[in-house]
Amino acid sequence: MKRFMYVEMLMVLCALLPASCSKQLNIEPKDQIDGSEVFKSVNDLNQGVLGVYSVWKEEYVVRVASVVADECRIGLQNTGVSLTDAGQNLFRWAFTANSSEITGPWTNGYVVINNVNLILQAIDNVPVTGNSDSIQKQQLKGELLAIRAFQHFDLYRVYAYSGMYDPSAYAVPYVTGTNIYDRPSRPSTSDFFYQLKQDLAAAESLIGSGATVTRMGLNALYALEARVALYTNDWALAVDRASRLISAVPLASGTDFDNIWTDAGVAEVIFKLTRTNQSSLRPGDLWYNIPYNVYLFAPSKTLMNSYDTSNDVRYHAYFATDASLISSGQLPDKIIKYAGSAGALNLNDLKVFRMGEMYLIRAEAYARTGNLSAATADLNMLRSQRIAGYQPVAFSGVNDLLAAIFMERYKELPYEGHRLFDLKRAGMNVVRTAADLPSGATGNTLTPSSLYYFIPIPQAEILANAQIKPNNPGW
Repeated sequence: MKRFMYVEMLMVLCALLPASCSKQLNIEPKDQIDGSEVFKSVNDLNQGVLGVYSVWKEEYVVRVASVVADECRIGLQNTGVSLTDAGQNLFRWAFTANSSEITGPWTNGYVVINNVNLILQAIDNVPVTGNSDSIQKQQLKGELLAIRAFQHFDLYRVYAYSGMYDPSAYAVPYVTGTNIYDRPSRPSTSDFFYQLKQDLAAAESLIGSGATVTRMGLNALYALEARVALYTNDWALAVDRASRLISAVPLASGTDFDNIWTDAGVAEVIFKLTRTNQSSLRPGDLWYNIPYNVYLFAPSKTLMNSYDTSNDVRYHAYFATDASLISSGQLPDKIIKYAGSAGALNLNDLKVFRMGEMYLIRAEAYARTGNLSAATADLNMLRSQRIAGYQPVAFSGVNDLLAAIFMERYKELPYEGHRLFDLKRAGMNVVRTAADLPSGATGNTLTPSSLYYFIPIPQAEILANAQIKPNNPGW
């Protein structure tokens, strides 16, 4: 698999830099790239980094987080017949360690990581011609380190041995080399995050403040640090990093919020992954299959019913109802968060970090440390921007406040890769109401003792690398 990832990396680079790669494809693959051969300039290096972004498929993680949890109803025609890799196994809690929906995040995550490592291995040999080249080269190195940290953190969220933060539990391999013969074991969570935070610190020392929202710039790095801090119970760091962003980037409201999801604007977007007609996977593909005209998943009734449907701007930005679908044997409700447009269905940039999340991270961190007034202020601020005529509310205690924050995360962040992991990091059950179950289904609850509460490490990886055992609970 590592040999495959190396060849894929060269193919990405050669598609961008054909002249400099002609010799590389004529030799036996090695686990080193000569920077002076592949990258003739910092501009070449930038094209190589863009190649890393191009193979980053965050959609795989979004699908696991949404479909295993309680954000969806399965489409009436999403039966598995003719529709492969459509998420049925995830929704029905019937996946195996060989299911494509399970292997997708693992394979793509480590492919991106390997691509990053190969460029980092070559980067010091890339020639520069002046100060601007040196600054850009430093920026690109910082971006790569930030991407490596992000990918490892996503792999941890999906495949960690413990849902709740436990420093002694198994994490996932933190890979910084390119040796194709390595067979890494699972480090403890504390050792894993030690390595991840080293990458974050190094990236922060290199990245400047001028990157666009389509690159891992300084704001995106702060957002990643805030998210990591939330998962590791580092409340002070969560407040600090979220506060840096809150003081710099305003929340969207009204029309500006709608424009986020049509790509007509980038209000409050911190970082997004660009999607084009050449993208092999579009965000909307998770919910609607274009060739078969099948809506794979509809929004859950539980989620839809949680909004003020008249005044909450999120409701009509995320959902639509089309009664004509009933006559074609489908559910009438649609997820339109990434619906695309005529001629480009399912095609929108995938939003990775937004300010709504940062307010909720800081609110939770404040609540966890007893600063209930500050937590309440953040929650009320977010709601006032989303709900016309909203009147601030107070809470009777920390438990009520935390429950409200988790509910607001449910309403603010659906289909963005959070719900399952939010429930797991709090040790909460996944519960589906009867309205969200397909006909004949009876099981509606996943507890932390249930097999499908945990995502297994893919079986192919277990078979190829004996050192990576044990697999996750029950697997």
